Amino acid sequence: MGGKGSGGRRVGAGRKRKDNVLAFTQGSRQRTGAGAALPVAEAVEPPKTLSAAERLVWDELAPRAVALLTLTPSTKWSFVDLVRARVNRDDCHLQIATDGWVITVLGEKKKHPLEPALRGWEQRVEAGMARFSLAPMGKAVAAPAKPEDPFAEFEVGT
Repeated sequence: MGGKGSGGRRVGAGRKRKDNVLAFTQGSRQRTGAGAALPVAEAVEPPKTLSAAERLVWDELAPRAVALLTLTPSTKWSFVDLVRARVNRDDCHLQIATDGWVITVLGEKKKHPLEPALRGWEQRVEAGMARFSLAPMGKAVAAPAKPEDPFAEFEVGT
């Protein structure tokens, strides 16, 4: 099993290869050969149907997504979905903050009825941010400490 003459790996087994653009932007594979030129980020115009609030979110997120090559003309409408989800999430949160998390209906205290909707919008925003590589990843990377020279005591000063 798995030794010499066993026939090697099963065809199609294991993890699928990343798309070339994704692998290049994440730095896991270098482009070589005829297609070695860096991909050029082309500007993507926002649709004219965006509201003022949606346009503010677009202007905030789009430059980073274009620079990461995740916002392209073919992914534009998925990005619009992310923008609208973010605006809806913010609207729900503002309404809940205004009314309070607990409201009184007919003398009975209940959770705010928008809480499930807020949770749904938060999940959509989180998924969209990850899809366009805009979600924060991990923690800040500190510069590595300079290693001590183990032979420093044997060096002769001049």
